[in-house]
Amino acid sequence: MSAPSVANPTCGLCGAPARRPFRAPQPEIAPDLDMRPGEPARSTLPDWIQTCRSCGAAAPDLSALTPAARGVVDSPAYAALTTSALEETLPFRRWALICERSGDTAHQAEALLQAAWAADDAAAMTEAARLRAEVAALWAGANDVETGLRRLDVLRRAGAFEEADAWADHMAAVTQEETAAAIIRFQKSRIAHRDIGRHLISAPMPPPAHAPHVSHGKRATTGFWSRLLGRS
Repeated sequence: MSAPSVANPTCGLCGAPARRPFRAPQPEIAPDLDMRPGEPARSTLPDWIQTCRSCGAAAPDLSALTPAARGVVDSPAYAALTTSALEETLPFRRWALICERSGDTAHQAEALLQAAWAADDAAAMTEAARLRAEVAALWAGANDVETGLRRLDVLRRAGAFEEADAWADHMAAVTQEETAAAIIRFQKSRIAHRDIGRHLISAPMPPPAHAPHVSHGKRATTGFWSRLLGRS
């Protein structure tokens, strides 16, 4: 089968019509500490994963699926998600399973974290904590600052306070970057207070408190810290 045209994408597994990949609007608010984007992108979460109406495959871009995913979509484990997963998390859990079976742990972790965000929005806190625990396990060997800081927030919000505190100490030992240190100190404080709540990435930063993701962005020019603080 030839590759679908941009104008008329089709599901890579069954050839049914599919929509083009969703592109979230540019966030205007600082992201959360786990890098969930701010509004207006935040509210578009349900649009991030497509589900094929014909075969039930799920992916950010159905046309990019390869035939290798057919075995996963037809598997009992995939079918079981329909009844075992919270409805709001189902598309993300399906995509996570496809990623898992293909060995793509990076996208699997992101999909599970997005499922946790969907559970947050549904006020399903127990499910959100369980999903975050899965993400934390996948990120246990994180050796980059970005993933390490996100794992720290995931652990805290999952209520794994002892593990989160130990991970904060680990992160403090492996990075001396000013912004990372501020985030780690903030997280240590929240862990001590047994806080599982959501906090913006701007919360650990010093004043000015108004529009901090913009003003503090002037200190970060490239890479992760630029994105983290609101500069694209």
